[in-house]
Amino acid sequence: MLGMKIDSRKEGVLVVLCFAALVKVLKFCTKPKVTNKVLCGAVIKTIDDYYGDLLEVDDSKVSRLLSCTDNLSPADVVEPARSVKPAHVAAGMNKYVLPLLAPERLPLAMLALQDMALKSISEDESKIGRISRSDLMLMISFNPAEFLTDVLLYTAIEVENKIGSDTIGEVTREYVDSFEAYRDRIRIESTVIVEAEELECTLKDSDFDAVFREVDHGEALGLKNKSGISLYYLDISASAFDYMALNEYLFDSVGMYVYSRTQIQDFYDKKKVRSMGAKALRLMKANGRPDEKGTGNELGEMLLFAFMEEGLHAPKLLSKVEISTSASRFNSKSDCVHLLKRKVNGETNFQLVFGASSISGEIRDGIDAAFDVLAAIKTGKVTERQMVDSTLLNHTYDDETTAWLRQILVPSKARHAAPDMAFGVFIGYSLNVTADDNDTFRREAVKKMEADIKAAIPYIEQKAAELNLGMHSYYFYFLPFNDAEKDKKQIMDELLLGGVEDA
Repeated sequence: MLGMKIDSRKEGVLVVLCFAALVKVLKFCTKPKVTNKVLCGAVIKTIDDYYGDLLEVDDSKVSRLLSCTDNLSPADVVEPARSVKPAHVAAGMNKYVLPLLAPERLPLAMLALQDMALKSISEDESKIGRISRSDLMLMISFNPAEFLTDVLLYTAIEVENKIGSDTIGEVTREYVDSFEAYRDRIRIESTVIVEAEELECTLKDSDFDAVFREVDHGEALGLKNKSGISLYYLDISASAFDYMALNEYLFDSVGMYVYSRTQIQDFYDKKKVRSMGAKALRLMKANGRPDEKGTGNELGEMLLFAFMEEGLHAPKLLSKVEISTSASRFNSKSDCVHLLKRKVNGETNFQLVFGASSISGEIRDGIDAAFDVLAAIKTGKVTERQMVDSTLLNHTYDDETTAWLRQILVPSKARHAAPDMAFGVFIGYSLNVTADDNDTFRREAVKKMEADIKAAIPYIEQKAAELNLGMHSYYFYFLPFNDAEKDKKQIMDELLLGGVEDA
């Protein structure tokens, strides 16, 4: 209830959250020698580079903006802000604004802006950007780039800058510094999720970016903990998705999917790397039929592994094949387990990302199936952790890596915090778009994908709430198919049955 406490601190002062108030708060938190015009220009460049560059050299215009004498330019800022994607603005915040701010004063900036935001809207469902007032009141974890994006878009679209003229004088260094007593009650998250230095991803130098094309959809999950939702698609040929590059990618990466790091290193040591893929396919074939659930032979399980490593940069701990073989006695519900290293408040922490995957014709059916798995993982979390600890610390890694993992996974006085449980989810579904030519198909496909993600987000949020799973981070990855049910079986048939006998 941090927001409620702060909201009542200065009951006699109602500071309007306008563009000038945003910039002034940030100015009191900048590094030395950062001028108003440089800061103001940097903030505007997150929406429009050209106009931001103009402001960086226009003292008079910046002065009028910061005194609330002028409004933001309708043509250069307000209208572009209505159509710009939040992800683009957040990237600009990372590039232009955050480098100007003093890291030790970031918590004060977040708290002051939270305070003003809460005082500027009154209804629980009213929003500052994408954040409702009810969520803002409870917010204790801030991603600066994303939070500043929501505040900027609110001040550009929802309020005129001149409205703040009566209260802009209340935005002082003393006002910002008054939140010092609250800084320890919030967390500042890094915008960029960093890879673990001690544990590399197994899919190194792969063709992931050449096979999967990401859609910049600009949507976000409104969950309590930092989460992500990503959308990719495959090459398009003859007005349909082309699976040739995907098939080659799966064949090239199957060895890393099936084998542990110790086993992979053994192939290298014995100079048998070229046979690793063929032997991995034989192992999968012996494990079960193509597309057989629980064996590691489902396409969704393989793609989840790829997206966790290549999209999230979370190194594999256990794939579904390893879970179904060396860890079979635990009867785990997880489709994989990955380790995500993050920076929060300048300190390193870790998440154990447990995976669920589903490929079905309808996107909602896939989400339902994935959440059934996630609920089972959460119910059996003690067994899932025992499976991770027992399997990893016995035979999977070399002695040095095992010792490092033990420090993270096993409780000890030296460990600062236990790794949080998070969820990685892959959803494949049928896109159901038809067109006569490639250009039309590509245009309509992207439009349909964006609409699908926009519709899926509230449903995901609803499912998380219904199943009492809202206190976890989620990393969702979506990939459409021509005919998901048919294609997933055909792709795995070709992978497991094609060319293995002759390898």
